[in-house]
Amino acid sequence: MPKGKKKGKYEHKRTEQAYSSDEDAGIDMTIDNCSEISGQSDLKSNHEDAENDVQEKLEEKVLELIEALNARANAARAAALVSLQGALQRRYLAGLLANHRATLADHIARMLRRGRDGERRAAANVAPLLALQIGDEGTEEFMKEVRPALFAACTDKSASLETRTDCCSSLAVLCYLLEDDLTEIIEILRMYETIFSGSYLKGDSSVKVSGAAVEEGVWHAAALDGWALLFSLAEAAHAAAILRSHPPSPARLLQLLEACNLEVRMAAGGALAVAHERSAEDEVWSGSEEPLLARLTQLARDPHKYRAKRDRKLQRATFRDILKYFEEDEVPELSVRVGSESVVCERWGSRAAYAALAGALGGGLRALAPHCAPLRHALALPAAPPLAPPPTRQDKLQRHLQNNAACKARTLARNKSRDKRSAALSL
Repeated sequence: MPKGKKKGKYEHKRTEQAYSSDEDAGIDMTIDNCSEISGQSDLKSNHEDAENDVQEKLEEKVLELIEALNARANAARAAALVSLQGALQRRYLAGLLANHRATLADHIARMLRRGRDGERRAAANVAPLLALQIGDEGTEEFMKEVRPALFAACTDKSASLETRTDCCSSLAVLCYLLEDDLTEIIEILRMYETIFSGSYLKGDSSVKVSGAAVEEGVWHAAALDGWALLFSLAEAAHAAAILRSHPPSPARLLQLLEACNLEVRMAAGGALAVAHERSAEDEVWSGSEEPLLARLTQLARDPHKYRAKRDRKLQRATFRDILKYFEEDEVPELSVRVGSESVVCERWGSRAAYAALAGALGGGLRALAPHCAPLRHALALPAAPPLAPPPTRQDKLQRHLQNNAACKARTLARNKSRDKRSAALSL
């Protein structure tokens, strides 16, 4: 040691004998409990535990929201429904909601009948998600409670236009997915026609440009989209009979292409395409095709500068596809990814169905598609394979004790390896 340098407190004399490798030094690098396989299993177990924790927290939150539907304040009930809608869009919770079918149906029906606009809109928006989440056994009872309430709310003049619009869209999706009675569907088609008949031409064939016609355009468009969606359920023979015996006729639908509201014009174009697709070979269309093609050509090349640039662009893009269908009998194909599967829309009816389902379910479309048979049938997806029964879940205390034991075993094994290295280094 150099002169004047004191020996440090933690400086120790080392052996002069060098070793070439850990094996020569006698260090055992194998750790029984920390192998690669056990590490992967631990990561998988941790991931499953995290998923279980998220699921349990979400279920607890949903139960709290169901209890909050009994709140006295209207705003609190509406907020609970909005939060419930967000939760149902994230996960499939049929096992949890099966025990609350009657309660949920009663709450939704009561809010649609007696609630204020905020409650009514929230109840209408969450109704399709609940109908798919409560399970097949409770669907019929839910429809008996909720469908008449939605039907009445669609034409309730005391409700706001936004509320009536949401009720029209939700009723159409519910009946498209879960209604099998053709009589009920025809009755709803008639109700929709009474709504969008407000956009027909006047008796002198002039366009309605009053304030009411402009303000109610979104409501009329929602009713027209609902009519087209439910009409696509009819067989070809039934579709032609409906057009002959029940309004609207193709001539009446053609009048809606003259409406002053953009949404009504585009909805009318889609409805005409769906109606023609279902009954193209019937005589009901005789005499209507030439004026229809002329009007579609005008809308596809609309040069009017008094309309907004965005509206003109959207209108031309929409009616170019519709005009191509009527001229060349060609439907633009639409392919959309839903989770790990692809939904291919090759008909106007399937395009209308996807647009309505995506608008009503939102993110829940991806969460519910692997589980709900009516939704898979509506999207033309193959039947889902039967799901394996979920493994038995341990409670939180058991998982906590198991994780503590595994952590202790890993710590002991790591310390054992460190002791071997320290002993080798001290030689």
